[in-house]
Amino acid sequence: MRGFKMETETREIICTLCPMGCRINVEIKDGDVIKIEDAGCNLGRDYSIQEVKNPVRDFFTTVRVEGGRIPVLSVRSTGPAPKNMLMACALELAKIVVPAPVRLGDTLIRNILNLGIDVVATKDIRRLPKFWKHD
Repeated sequence: MRGFKMETETREIICTLCPMGCRINVEIKDGDVIKIEDAGCNLGRDYSIQEVKNPVRDFFTTVRVEGGRIPVLSVRSTGPAPKNMLMACALELAKIVVPAPVRLGDTLIRNILNLGIDVVATKDIRRLPKFWKHD
């Protein structure tokens, strides 16, 4: 395109891979990383590129439990999910109620939203005795 000039964007990314927490300055043009400054190591450099191209996060939340000694169960993803899909994952998990008992590591949802990751329990929850009910 003649006369069309793409502007560059500068973004500060704080690396979370080690305790240093480097503040990495990334210059982006047309969605591509063209310059990286202040990365303390190659891991930080790679992290900043991933944060621009395809940011991902580990996913943690809770789900409701039916018939358990406690009413909610903490869960996590078995791998990182795309950052833009975290809310969709949370909404999907809000729909489910897990029957007790539950064991640490039980897979509650396989391949959530076709992302290639599972959602697993992070603790045991025993079943309530039949004579005892939550208020």
